[in-house]
Amino acid sequence: MVYLVRHGQTDWNLFRKFNGVTDTLLNQTGIEQAKLQAENLRNVSFDACFCSPRTRARQTCEIIYQGPIVFDDRLVEINAGEFEGADQTDAETMKLLWKAVMSGDKGTESFKDFMKRGCDFCDMIVKDHKDKNVLIVTHGVIARLINYYFNGKPKDYDFLPSVVKNGGLLTFENSKI
Repeated sequence: MVYLVRHGQTDWNLFRKFNGVTDTLLNQTGIEQAKLQAENLRNVSFDACFCSPRTRARQTCEIIYQGPIVFDDRLVEINAGEFEGADQTDAETMKLLWKAVMSGDKGTESFKDFMKRGCDFCDMIVKDHKDKNVLIVTHGVIARLINYYFNGKPKDYDFLPSVVKNGGLLTFENSKI
């Protein structure tokens, strides 16, 4: 089973700023969210643990899991370039961000490159960790990609809405893949 946890809340999440590669810390709510997941997952014996190297993900992971952690750059959030810190409630700004991501403009990571690195990570999980309990601690947009990978793409799939809240958990069967 794959257990995916999105890092706990940061002040940037609280104030609805787009947080790609900028390194931010968990706030008190985020710490409490991580502690709650630690409690929820206390009876799971993990065979492997992978985490984004960004501080907010590391903090979350280290609260949840006390064993060896593999920090993997493929789990880093998408690079928003000039849009780092942008107001997520501003629809026009978000439209411009996703337009830039689709082409890799304005210092953003291209969606194609983002998808490739995320799918490379998921391919490794399937190949090397089938039938094992794997903990992954990462970010919101990469969580969408991992959800897409393990669940398939519904016909009307919309990549923009979040699939897991800060501190939330998604699970995926990796024995049938």
